[in-house]
Amino acid sequence: MSITSAFSSARSGLAAAESWAELTSGNIANATREGYARRSAPLTSLPGGGVAPSGIQRAVDDRLDQSHRIEISRVAGQEAISGALETYAAALGQVGDGTNLSDRLSALQVGLDTLASNPSEPAIQQDALRAATGLASGLRETASALERVREQTAAGVVGDVETVNATLREVVDLNRRISQEPGPTQRRAGLEDSLSKTLDGLAEVLDLRVSRDDKGRILVATTGGAMLVENDTAHELEFDFAAASLSVNGVDVTPGTPGARGSQEGRLAARLDLLGSDLPRMQRQLDEMAGALMRGFEDADPTIGAGQPGLFTDAGAGFDATQLEGLAQRIEINAAVREDQGGGAWRLRDGIGAAQPGPIGYGGLADAFSQMLSDPMSFDAAAGLGTQATASDFIGSMLAEQQGLRNDARDRAETLGAGRDAVAASRAAAQGVNIDEELQQLMMIEQSYAANATVLRTLDEMMDTLLNAVG
Repeated sequence: MSITSAFSSARSGLAAAESWAELTSGNIANATREGYARRSAPLTSLPGGGVAPSGIQRAVDDRLDQSHRIEISRVAGQEAISGALETYAAALGQVGDGTNLSDRLSALQVGLDTLASNPSEPAIQQDALRAATGLASGLRETASALERVREQTAAGVVGDVETVNATLREVVDLNRRISQEPGPTQRRAGLEDSLSKTLDGLAEVLDLRVSRDDKGRILVATTGGAMLVENDTAHELEFDFAAASLSVNGVDVTPGTPGARGSQEGRLAARLDLLGSDLPRMQRQLDEMAGALMRGFEDADPTIGAGQPGLFTDAGAGFDATQLEGLAQRIEINAAVREDQGGGAWRLRDGIGAAQPGPIGYGGLADAFSQMLSDPMSFDAAAGLGTQATASDFIGSMLAEQQGLRNDARDRAETLGAGRDAVAASRAAAQGVNIDEELQQLMMIEQSYAANATVLRTLDEMMDTLLNAVG
């Protein structure tokens, strides 16, 4: 090797060591920054001797990226369900707290049983009336709480769609800026960090699949194959509020819809499932209970005619099967038993249609009302709780299912969270910065720098010796 080539090799070695040191110190400085992937710069041989960095490379594992985003979507979906139902679960209450629908029904049955045994006591009549009023209030309050959940969930869907569309535009912009970079530069690596972090955020809203085209551009699609980003174009989601459906370029991507090409995980899918399935079923259960109470008291009361309201009314009217939707929010106590509206609690003993008080010792109607609550009632199978059950059993099943929906989502979120964290740890190990390894790299850099510096110093001494010999 000639002195010139040796000098060139040593000088390129020093330059490579300097670049290596800068890269390593950058890794250490950014070790805790979210989305940062470890940088490296492989060396290539130069014509005539020496080495040079071939460009900045990010530590990337596409398989781990995809696995992590799937887990992010799954956890986010369950957290969305649990969060949406948290306040509603509180409104449902717990058995034994006195405000629970099951407790309110029990209080009414006890009140009717006591009235049947002591029909002449006005105070006992008032107690039974208060229990009935409490049950009607409980149904209205519970239904109103559920309606608030529906409104908040619908608003969440609208917000999620806006978030997805804004993020898709951001992905397109990052895609374009990355493609404009002349090669594997530090700036390109930084843009790819930003893109990776953006896609992680998008995965919370919907499950997605990421690939690259032949030009290296990111392609984003739903798990069903509907393209969201391709050819530097964002295909934005469109939400039909009335139909609770999603589409992309006219393609149905509504989660849970047969034949749709959407994603089944993520916050958006969970909220749409609540709107389209769970919340309507829960509302139907409340309405069925309200309807069963109205029908039961009407049928058990011989003092009222067909179509006339009994103890429980639909905002003052009798039960109408065609007006079942939203009944739990409208159920009220008949004005005929309310003294503040010109009625009297004695009608709980004598009948809602009674024109005047009957025998004070007659408890047969109160007993019939109580027995009606103990007998099986008919319910629509659409409520999902069977077609025959006592009022107590139906309410118990309803509370168990509705509380269970939130509890199950919370438990699944915790379980899936452990899986997400495990994948995140694997991803960090493969793509993140290990401080110990980077410090070892610095020691190697120091040795490399010292070796190349020694070569240059030796070459300098050789040149001086040759010059002196010639002179």
